[in-house]
Amino acid sequence: MAKVRKWKALFAPITPDIYSRNDILAGIGITSFAIMGIFVASIILGLVEITNVSFHLNTFAYYTGLTLLSSGYEELVFRCILLIILVKVFRKPWFAILITSIYFGYVHFDNDHATLLSAFSNGLGGVMYGLAFIYTRKIWLPWALHFAWNYVQAPILGFPLSGFKVEGILKLKLLDDSWLSGGLFGPEGGIVGVAFRFIVIMLIVLWIRKSRGGLKYSFNQPYNLQS
Repeated sequence: MAKVRKWKALFAPITPDIYSRNDILAGIGITSFAIMGIFVASIILGLVEITNVSFHLNTFAYYTGLTLLSSGYEELVFRCILLIILVKVFRKPWFAILITSIYFGYVHFDNDHATLLSAFSNGLGGVMYGLAFIYTRKIWLPWALHFAWNYVQAPILGFPLSGFKVEGILKLKLLDDSWLSGGLFGPEGGIVGVAFRFIVIMLIVLWIRKSRGGLKYSFNQPYNLQS
């Protein structure tokens, strides 16, 4: 029985519970809304313009799979492994989120066209996903948030993604290469993107409060697994 409990505890963060389906829908909705907000703000501020619209099924399918797998991999490593280890070591979730978020920003600082502002923004991304994981204790909300943030931003709207050029459905021309837009790093490296990161954090907190009845974290709280 002890071994069974250990295996359940090991796989608990990736085991769906009664909240997982709605968490996935909420996560996709929250960051899709944020990226669309960034897009509208970028158009209004004259940071980008649409030059063309095209759809290639093979390319779209490739980026769909790539974005799903890459965001899932990062959440598995940074949240399900690293964040859990730090919580167990320090017993302070906020400190664990801080450390993993700083490291998350640092890892992305090596990307092309990265700046200190983009590293700070990616660090805020770590806070977004870290909060979602800590208060749900599952991968599903942070994975959905992360996936939709990247997916809507690049394969759909055609923005650069963390310094990588992606062929999106929309073809965008960058009209501004400053701290405001994020330049060739992508909108998450600019002030507009940073502002929407804070909005996402607020929406995550509101969702957790609504779905769980408040922000509650207990280190020894049992997982609510589906039967």
